[in-house]
Amino acid sequence: EEMKARDQMEWVRAVNGIRNMAEEIVLKELIYR
Repeated sequence: EEMKARDQMEWVRAVNGIRNMAEEIVLKELIYR
């Protein structure tokens, strides 16, 4: 159970990182357009 919780935290962190990267790319696209 503990391993599952830890994996979930890692997964959530990875998803948040991807989302932040995507938002940065979108903002740059809007600014440079």
